Amino acid sequence: MEVLDGALERFAGTGPEFGGGLSSHGPMAAEALVGLGRADAVERWVEAYLPRLGPEPERTAPIGDWREALGDFRRVTDWREYFAHRFEEAPWPEVVSEWWPRLVPGLAAGATHGVIRAAHAVRAVADRPGPARLAELAHALGYWAARYAELPGTPRTGGNASLDDAIRGLPLMREIPPGGLITEQLAGLGAVGSFPEAVGALRPPADVDAGLGELTRTFSGLFLTHGRRLPVVFLHAVTAPAAVRSVLPLLPGALHRPTYDALWQVAAGIYSAFGTRATPEPLPYGDPPGPEEVAARAVDNGDEHAIKLAEACLREHARTPDPVYLHAAARAAELL
Repeated sequence: MEVLDGALERFAGTGPEFGGGLSSHGPMAAEALVGLGRADAVERWVEAYLPRLGPEPERTAPIGDWREALGDFRRVTDWREYFAHRFEEAPWPEVVSEWWPRLVPGLAAGATHGVIRAAHAVRAVADRPGPARLAELAHALGYWAARYAELPGTPRTGGNASLDDAIRGLPLMREIPPGGLITEQLAGLGAVGSFPEAVGALRPPADVDAGLGELTRTFSGLFLTHGRRLPVVFLHAVTAPAAVRSVLPLLPGALHRPTYDALWQVAAGIYSAFGTRATPEPLPYGDPPGPEEVAARAVDNGDEHAIKLAEACLREHARTPDPVYLHAAARAAELL
């Protein structure tokens, strides 16, 4: 839609972070609003969000050895330009297929906002290719590369545990690292020696698409039971697999399983790092609000996380009509 292109053009000159390391949600939330069927709300939302953001950082030097530049946030604009040039040399699906496996091990980048932003951008450009959408995909992949961050261990499932049992077997981080950002807290998992083994205990999914659906459904429930104190933290274990699931058909089949494993590792990391700070509560009972009401509440709330979670949950609910998705999105609009 033209309204999305206009929004992406306005965000194009802004930096990918603000406020000391918070990820810009501008392009993602604009695309999510369109996905919610609320393109009419995009322009007003963009006007309110733009003042938070600063300009894109200065360039340093063109990307040469990409391995050396991976995870160097000082090179974020260099990375964005690198991908913009690659899109001039090759079709965007070819570039994404080349770089996705290089970036997936660092899926924790920007507290999963690298992969989430990339998935939103892939979805938009696949829907209707155009300069603004291709430029946003370069921004998204560049941010993922610049904030590339691996968690301890190799993200590879290979055990026999069900998802529920694997979550119950995750170790909880007892000592809270300094720093308030999600990424700073996840870095503390290096001190939890049993974390990699617990991640690997999960039984691999017979079907990756269905496995991602199980992740979104299960972690929507955990958002409801554990997320009241830290809703922004726990909802990323829903929005990341939901975003990737929406573009899974656009990725080569060989990338599906490694992507699932990395998503599970990061969701497990969120639970391990923040589970001790949650006060568990029962799942909601009774009928949840309907999809239209959920979307309306998120738009009225205006919080970027509430909007993104509502769009993700409604998309997942349309595929598997479990009320947990509607309850989770409604709770986010209440808490954020």
